[in-house]
Amino acid sequence: MTVDGQEVPAVVVGVDGSESALGAVRWAAGEAMRRGAPLRLVGVLEWSAYRPPAAAGVLPDGDRDVLLEHLRKELTGAAAQAHALAPDLTVTHDLLVGSPKRALLDEAGAAALLVLGSRGRGGFVGLLTGSVSMALPAAAPCPVVVVRGAGVPDGPVVVGVDGSPEGALALRYAVESAARLGTSVLAVRAWSHDRIDPYVLELVRSDGVEDDERRQLEKSVLPARQARPDVPIETELVRGHPAQALLEAGQRAQLLVVGSRGNGGVTGMLLGSISRSVLHHAHCPVAVLTGPPPSDVSGIQP
Repeated sequence: MTVDGQEVPAVVVGVDGSESALGAVRWAAGEAMRRGAPLRLVGVLEWSAYRPPAAAGVLPDGDRDVLLEHLRKELTGAAAQAHALAPDLTVTHDLLVGSPKRALLDEAGAAALLVLGSRGRGGFVGLLTGSVSMALPAAAPCPVVVVRGAGVPDGPVVVGVDGSPEGALALRYAVESAARLGTSVLAVRAWSHDRIDPYVLELVRSDGVEDDERRQLEKSVLPARQARPDVPIETELVRGHPAQALLEAGQRAQLLVVGSRGNGGVTGMLLGSISRSVLHHAHCPVAVLTGPPPSDVSGIQP
């Protein structure tokens, strides 16, 4: 799809016919419309995932044809659902054979966004098992959204910030998303005594640490507020574990944004373990940033 002579990157969705994947298609259709981007549906069939009862080494050609035709129907049905939600949306679909992870990583190289369900069908089609959905966000060259639920329709975009460059990128993406959705941003920062060096804790008062955390939080969101005054940005400082703080805030969100890694030490909002915890337990779509996203807010500096 081209606009003013320039190619518009697609929103790419992994499809395997599972209800989780169809939920991802529905979410991605809305996001593609908001972006003015085409939607590309990709099915990937890995022959090695199919194990006939007789343990034959190679599938007969007839069985392969049956499996391929089944997946083609799943892709056609998913495309029909996307068109029903967004009749003006440009939708294409393609069936690939090989490793689902490798194929979707290749697709992500030219995509604006890669969207996945949180768990796949697996079984005889062997497509997008949960392990694939969990592995791709850490490796994809574009932002990845794992749709773990519909989220709260009128809720904010929740984002974890910790003062790191990755946190700044996550905040930038959250602001872009909130602008498209017509909602606000809730920037969350967490701290707790057990994440502070005990020697340092002996030298400072608890209320002093909390006051400093609040100042750091406000400092982190100031560039975004200045660059996009049209997007309301609220802040929330939480004393507790970062993953739990994000999951609780995510209960009232329509989208939750995290980085793939971030600072350790006092805040540690975007460590890989925290992102993985959010991906496993959130009840709304989760966007994971692994690098600079396409930006409509270039005035926000990491």
